Amino acid sequence: MIEILSTLQFVGILFVALLGLAFGSFLNVFLVRFPDGESIVRPRSHCRNCNHTLAWWENLPVLSWVFLRGRCRSCRSRIGLRYPIVELTIAILWTGCWLKFCLPVFSSSTSELNSPRNVALCLFEFLGSALLCWLLVALAALDAEHFWLPDLLTLPGIGLGFLYVLLRNCVSDYAISPANLIHTAWISVIAILVSGGLLLLIRFSYWLVRRREGVGLGDVKLMAMLGAWLGTIGALESFVIATLVASAAALVWLVVLAIRRESSDWGAAPLPLGTFLCVAALSEIFAPHWLWLGLHLDFWTT
Repeated sequence: MIEILSTLQFVGILFVALLGLAFGSFLNVFLVRFPDGESIVRPRSHCRNCNHTLAWWENLPVLSWVFLRGRCRSCRSRIGLRYPIVELTIAILWTGCWLKFCLPVFSSSTSELNSPRNVALCLFEFLGSALLCWLLVALAALDAEHFWLPDLLTLPGIGLGFLYVLLRNCVSDYAISPANLIHTAWISVIAILVSGGLLLLIRFSYWLVRRREGVGLGDVKLMAMLGAWLGTIGALESFVIATLVASAAALVWLVVLAIRRESSDWGAAPLPLGTFLCVAALSEIFAPHWLWLGLHLDFWTT
């Protein structure tokens, strides 16, 4: 039995990692083509500089970039480092999701842990967390590169998060009832409204003081999405972490500009808050409420 479980663990981890590489490769196509309004289906993958259509072996996640030494085989133009980074990031995150949600069940030989209901729950949580990781990496990359959090990702993300919470409740609860579902839905709606409303309030307050936009509506929708998936506490903790990290990054950037003697307009330089929010939310997937618990604020998690 132990040997069988060990084999299942290895096969599961390998399969999830390879699947993550494949979906990371698809994410690269999305990140390149979607901002330009191009189809993500046609034409086939090609060099953006010379339109050389890639052979199958030139389109392998990570490996092709290494074999080609980061250059197009036809025109020798550089292939950005972002391609292997995105592919490896999705593979690592998805493997982490599998280790967190599924490994404890599939590595146990006790009937209580690997019961059909627990197996279904762990697989459902893995699929949900993997989808959320994909969305967060996509939004983080788009905001970092284009200062853009498209409605195509954030609005469906809110709906998917709401459905995920409801369905997870159905899968995990042995005595599901309409009243329980209504309560869960109500709590989720409150989390969405509170999370998005917080950033909307900050946006409005900034406009009253400075008479210009300080926080984009895309960030508001992203916060609402985090509320749908992570709950009120998870979303608020992500906001606190993102704010602290963004402030530290701004101070470092200020020092760099001061050294270069270009600090006169440093305050006008925008920061991709959405990127920081996404990275902070990723930490919440694997270690929920780690900041509050680290500060011993246990009452926040009750």
